[in-house]
Amino acid sequence: MRATKATRALAALYRARPEAALSPAEVQAALVQAGVAVNRVTVYRLLDRCAAAGLLHRQIDSARVTRYHLADPAQQEGAPRFECDGCHRQFRLDQGADRLQGALQQVLRALARSGHQGQSVDIAVHGLCAGCAHPERGA
Repeated sequence: MRATKATRALAALYRARPEAALSPAEVQAALVQAGVAVNRVTVYRLLDRCAAAGLLHRQIDSARVTRYHLADPAQQEGAPRFECDGCHRQFRLDQGADRLQGALQQVLRALARSGHQGQSVDIAVHGLCAGCAHPERGA
């Protein structure tokens, strides 16, 4: 990838907010606020290139909004996570992830035996994070 001004600004955005799962519109607004004027098409292309390169992970949230978050090369793509429906931050759930991955692989194998081609598995628990559930606590 070329290190354009937009690319560097996107990298800085995710470094500053590593837990963020941002929509393309949120990314565009943040880049413009950072002084990088980009149009919507450029943002989509940049996010898609970063996802293809394995730097970002693309997911669709419960409201059917595409969001991008930092990819964690140490974790499998289908790792379970908690997604806050208020602020859209995502928290990876590490405890029991290995056992869950084993069960998911069994599901994919069962689908394959039936002739289906499962391509990915996405496990997310939705709710409100501590900060959104209890804003008075300042969490």
